[in-house]
Amino acid sequence: MKFLLASALCLTAFATQAIACQCVGPQRPCEAYGDASAVFVGTVTFITSTKVKEYGSEFTKRLVRLHVDRAIKNVDTADVEVTTGWGDADCGFPFRLGGQYMVYAHGEKGKLSTSICTRTGVFANASSDLEYIEGLSKAAPGGTISGQVILRRADYEYPNPLPPVKDAKILLKGPGKQLEQKTDAEGMYSISGLSPGKYKVTVELPDGLSIYNPEIELELFDRGCREVYFAAEPDTRITGKVLDAQAMPAADVLMELVPTHRQEKAFPDYVRTDKEGRFVMKLVKPGRYYLGVRIAGSAGSTYVPYPQTYYPGVKDRSQATVLTINEGQQIRLDELVLPPRFVERTLNGAVVDADGKPVANAVVWLKERQYNDSDMPYRRDTDSEGRFSYPVYEGVKYELSAYVESGGQHVKKSGTFEIVITSNPEPVKLVLKQVQ
Repeated sequence: MKFLLASALCLTAFATQAIACQCVGPQRPCEAYGDASAVFVGTVTFITSTKVKEYGSEFTKRLVRLHVDRAIKNVDTADVEVTTGWGDADCGFPFRLGGQYMVYAHGEKGKLSTSICTRTGVFANASSDLEYIEGLSKAAPGGTISGQVILRRADYEYPNPLPPVKDAKILLKGPGKQLEQKTDAEGMYSISGLSPGKYKVTVELPDGLSIYNPEIELELFDRGCREVYFAAEPDTRITGKVLDAQAMPAADVLMELVPTHRQEKAFPDYVRTDKEGRFVMKLVKPGRYYLGVRIAGSAGSTYVPYPQTYYPGVKDRSQATVLTINEGQQIRLDELVLPPRFVERTLNGAVVDADGKPVANAVVWLKERQYNDSDMPYRRDTDSEGRFSYPVYEGVKYELSAYVESGGQHVKKSGTFEIVITSNPEPVKLVLKQVQ
């Protein structure tokens, strides 16, 4: 089943070669036909290798030449070449010399490609594709958007079916019209006779349910279709308010909800307070958690201008309140009062080589070490005089390091420099040495 998707996708991760392929789908013919740049029936006459640039790198792929037995969409030559991967991890389609295929290709003319994530397949198995294509000339104008709303629960066990959500409102906004429909007892909906164009499909759920992404944007083709599935969850949430040491609302503070220990279905959650100091954490997974500021080190926590604080306003984890969250529970917390803000300072420095000459365009990393958290380090590049600067907080411990790279390799680097920021921090000098 497809969740929160308007079309099938091929997701591929690359290092020097592709290492993973995951297809979400498959599409129906009425979806795939509109998405494809070219559609045809062809017989493979030649297979070789070729170099293709993708994602900023060069990869070796298969180049497949097919004689066109039947041109269906955007094909006007007797032979067509398409590229694909070699199979397994790179989503490559397993063409065979002499084989006849229904091909759904993507890309520009002369640079077409396909994969196992499309409807490309052996022609003998393409009866449903041909039925749709041959019926296009007689089909009524307009397209269809349909799908289902299901409920995903914490205790779900594959492969049991997910229960449907009845009476969820589906709102459709597109070219010159707005429509709505409620899901039936099976959680299904279908809206037909739609003009081609771009649409927003939004779901409004019954009380007690919530969803990460309630809106999907898509493009609908004439006589085509789109399927949009929404996966709702019980509306498990935590709400609260954060005040500063002067009892004023603390805005834009990154709040962290962290499991007390590694749990299979409990995950960290992060949210920033609004201008009134309020926060809402939605769709929290059942489990036992700590709540606070700088207690885990999510991205961005380095520049939270408050000391580490656990709910209900303590600095030691041993004194923190453990929040036990059950599915569907909605917890409203007491106000959390933070200690005084850090004082912001500026840490200046320079990167020099072994003989003291400034090094321009060196990379300088800064990592906070006050709480030994997992926030990623921050990067700066030195200017033409080898200088750099960072905003920092008084009383907090940091470490810095620098390097110069060439061809993707570190050719010079410094040692690690540690510093606790004072009211007037002295400039830092990082000395680069040749990497042996």
